[in-house]
This record gives sequence, C-alpha cells and structure tokens, in this order.
Amino acid sequence: MTITRRDFLNGAALTIAAGLAPGQLLRAAERGAAVYPPALTGLRGNHAGTYTLAHSLAREGARYPGVLAREAFDLVVVGGGISGLAAAWFYQRRFGAGKRILILDNHDDFGGHAKRNEFTVRGQKLVTYGGSADMPAAALDSRAVATLLAGLGVETKRPPAAPDPYRDLGMGRAVFFDAEHFGRDQLLAGDPFADLTDARNAGNTGAAPPSTDAFKAFLDKTPLPPQDRAALARLADGGTDYLAGLGEAERLAYLKRTPYAAFLRDKAGLGLAGQRFFRSRGNDAYALDADGVSVFDALAIGLPGGANMPRLGRDARLGKSPASTLWFPDGNATLARLLVRSLIPGVAGGAGADAIGGAAFDYSRLDTDDAKVKLRLNSTAIAIEPDQRITRVTYGWSGNLHRVEAAHVVLAGYNMMIPFIMPGLPEPQKQALRADVKAPVVYSKVALDNWRAFAALKARRIHAPAMAYTDLWLETPAGARPSDPVVLHMLYVPTVPDSGMSARDRFRAGRAFLLGTPFATLEAGIRGQLDRMLAGGGFASGDVIRGITVNRWAHGYSYLPNSLYDDAAAAQAALERARAPAGNVVIANCDSAGSPSLTAAIEQASRAVGELPG
Repeated sequence: MTITRRDFLNGAALTIAAGLAPGQLLRAAERGAAVYPPALTGLRGNHAGTYTLAHSLAREGARYPGVLAREAFDLVVVGGGISGLAAAWFYQRRFGAGKRILILDNHDDFGGHAKRNEFTVRGQKLVTYGGSADMPAAALDSRAVATLLAGLGVETKRPPAAPDPYRDLGMGRAVFFDAEHFGRDQLLAGDPFADLTDARNAGNTGAAPPSTDAFKAFLDKTPLPPQDRAALARLADGGTDYLAGLGEAERLAYLKRTPYAAFLRDKAGLGLAGQRFFRSRGNDAYALDADGVSVFDALAIGLPGGANMPRLGRDARLGKSPASTLWFPDGNATLARLLVRSLIPGVAGGAGADAIGGAAFDYSRLDTDDAKVKLRLNSTAIAIEPDQRITRVTYGWSGNLHRVEAAHVVLAGYNMMIPFIMPGLPEPQKQALRADVKAPVVYSKVALDNWRAFAALKARRIHAPAMAYTDLWLETPAGARPSDPVVLHMLYVPTVPDSGMSARDRFRAGRAFLLGTPFATLEAGIRGQLDRMLAGGGFASGDVIRGITVNRWAHGYSYLPNSLYDDAAAAQAALERARAPAGNVVIANCDSAGSPSLTAAIEQASRAVGELPG
C-alpha cells in the first residue's frame, strides 16, 4: 500500500497541533504490551512497511510537504545498522559523550542486516542470526575494527570451540540431487567438492583435502552422466592445465573476464548436469550463480580450476567466505547490542561483552525524552536539506511527518536511496550512488522440535545445487541428543541462473521476485523442500517444525565490483565519488566500500565521522 500525500498532510497536521515529541507520541498511543522484535516470526528482514515510503520516493516520484522542526541534535544518523551505530559511537569519541544524537531506522528493530532471531521450543530459548553473522578473517587487521571491539570490551581471542555433537554422531555433509534437474531425487552422503574447498581455505578449517578414492566413490553414486563424472573427477584431481598455452597476462585476463560456468563448460568439459552441480557454489559468498562470477572470483573462494592457476589470498571484501567465522550465536547482532548499550546505558544488563547475548533488552528505553542518544525505529528519512550551519532531516514515523535539525548528519542507509532524499547532490555523485544495487538474499530460520531425521541420514549440512534453498545446515542444538530442539539455517538466493544478465540486473530481478512473493508461498516452499530432502530420515514438516522466520533481504549484500561487468579502476573511482561529503553531511555504509563485510561497515563509519567538519 502506498502512503499518499493526503495521508501525510493529515497526519503531520495532527502531530504539529499536538506539539508532542515522538517519544511522547509513542507512549500516548497506548499500544499495549511492548513487542520484542527478535522473537517475531514470519516475514522479517525487509519486512512489510520498511520500504513503503522509500518506494514512494524512488518509484512514484512522490513529494512531501515541509513541516516545522520540533527537535534539535548535534548528530542525526540515518540508518541503525552496524555502520550507523558505529558512526554514533565514533562521533562520541571525537566530539564528546554529552552530544545529543538521534539514530533513525526504517525497520522495527536495530542492527540493519545484523538482526537477531529467537525461538522458544519446549521451554528452551534458541538464539540465532537473521543476517550479518561472520567476522571476516582480516577484520582484526583493521584499526577501526580493533578500536571499536576494544572500546566495547570484546575479547578478540576466542575461546576453544564447544563440543560438537554432530561430529560425535558421524554426521557430515551431503548433496541433494532433485529430479527436475538430475533425473531423480537422491540424498547422497558426503560432498568431497565442499571438502576440497575447505582444504583450500585450511587457515580457517584445518581440513585435509579429500582423496582421489573419495571423489570416485562419491561420483559413482551420483545421477550424473558418465561423461560429467569423468570431467568432475579430472577437475577435482587438479592436474590438468585447462588454459595451457596462455601467457601469464592472457591467463589473468581470461580468469577475470570469463564466467565460471563458461569455463566449466568450454574448458573443463562439463555437460549441463555437471554445470548444474556447480551452479550455486558461490551463492553464499557472492549472491550470484556460476554464470555471474568470474573464474578468478570462483578460485578466490576455493573452487577448483585445474593446474597452474594463481594462488589467491583471502578476499577481504567478502562478507561471507570460507575464511570467516561465527563469533556469537546471534552473529553480529551481539555487536549491534553492545553498541546500543554503550550509546544508551541501561537499555540492557549483563557484565561484559559475552554476557549481553543472554541479557534482557529493554526496547522501551531506546527513545526516551531525557536521553542524550535516541534510537527511533520505524522511521524512514525522506528529505535531507543541508544549510550552512544546520541540516534539516524530515522523516516519516507512526503515520506522520517529523523534522529535526542537526549540526551533523551521517547517512548510513542504502546508497541507492540517497539521491532521492538528497536531490541537490551533484549529478555524477547521484549516478554513482544509484549504481550501488544491492544483492537479494534470504536467510530462513526453521525451529525444529528435534533433529532425528538428520542424525538418521548422517547429515548436518546439505547442498542442493539446483533447488531454491541451495544450502542448509544445523546450528548448535539445545542439547547433545537428536531429540533436542535446534535451529536449521536455510540459504536462498534468487540468482536468475543462466540468464546472461549483468549482476545489477540479476539483483533487480531477484529483488522484485522476493518483494512480490508472500510469506505463505515461501513457507510452503520451505516445508516442501525439507519434506523431499529428508524423507529418507522419516522427516515430516508438520510434526517437526515449530517456527519459521524468513529473513528477506531484498536489499542484501552491498554491490561488490565484478570483473565480468566492471572495470576495476572505474569502479573504485565511482565508490569514491559516491561517498564524497556534502558540507555537514557524510556517508557511511558498506555500499561506500563496495563490500558487504562487517569490516567495511565499521571502517566506513570511522572514515565518515572523521570527515565531519569540527
């Protein structure tokens, strides 16, 4: 539903007449019991209502009237994700803890993509992550990250890993071949190609490469044609130079300008079924199928390419890679909570950084009239109007327009929205900002009463190369027995496979599909896929599933410059052009770095605050 100009005129008039601050309006609404967002299930992430106002500006060209400013702040931050919260934290360090700060976010929870999900099954609380989860391997090499973690009291030396009940039961990887693409439904234990990827990233996993016999035993059981099994065995062996005869410069050019799918077809000799087997191995890292990433980028995450290929280091730009690690059960939502507790003392208990994960969090204290720092949820910025000394920020909240004045403004939302809320920027900068098209990603979390079916199938992690949810795995269970509750993580990326479209066009198409798909359809897809995949273990979704949260990130990973479609130097110049400051307004977010990583979010926050005039 679109909010009309008349809706806002009427609502704004009522608000101005009442003369109430938003915090007072919230209490005056008497909405009953406070909602605790992490425990909400159904469609989350970019949930309904988060994008209504933004789409009215960007898609319909709506214009809204000016209203009188009722509050003034030293800093207004647009976007309450990790970058926005970190910007407020760095601002206090630079300008003083007593500064008045307002943080606006269009969602009903803070953290941006670093969302926390909770379930309660048979009286046991299950905590997980709804988006940004991992700590990149190189994060601690960043001065900004190290400064922030130290300031929040986060111990960077992680404790030893907890006992693994899955390993003790002999549960490992598996691959599910679906009948539509491979001729029959088959769940096959093992996944030596994933084990090979792990071995190539041994700095993270310490895994040993699988043997030739392991590949042969696996491939002999697959429904793949004999010629594809032979080609895959040759690829896994690594002894064939598929680019023999190319010089070093020619080889590198080929690797960066050729889709991995084309390499598998034209050089490695894989037929259609073999190509499908490798189609989605890069989904988690790039939100693109094998036709949308280069051979170079495929090699960077450990996928096989044969002999005489360059040895590539870890790509620090990736937000999710085989080299990254999960520090907290709720992922980077713990860091978001620590930042909010630092900015708004008393909002949560717990002594130290690790304790906050289990501490009660009081959302009613995020936006109180007497606080120096206010975090205002469900608030969408629609206009940024800089002046010589102050900047006016207009936003929609609770069906009304509000305006505040600020000495400084940090824009920490999506780059693609900035030209619509700040149309006075130079045209080249607006073009660069619009080019930051984010990749759609879905993290579905399924609360299970038990994991008996997985134990029976000896599988804890399953790759389904041609199904909607291409990867799923069991998280840490409530107990060591298969009868205990657990959360199942499921990854879905609407990649528009084999389309030949550019990455940006794929992302746009995938986003449109996600926003047009209701929760009932998504839920039916989850249940149907699980029932098919786990049938051999006696799984029945109606008996086992206790809750589903679909974290729909229609605007997910920040756009990562792609050598198939982008010139590296031009892409970097565009990033710098996009994040240029405009007087008292600066830009901080992952988009500004061309990286969807936690490191980028924090570094861009630090840079942006440093660019503010004193």
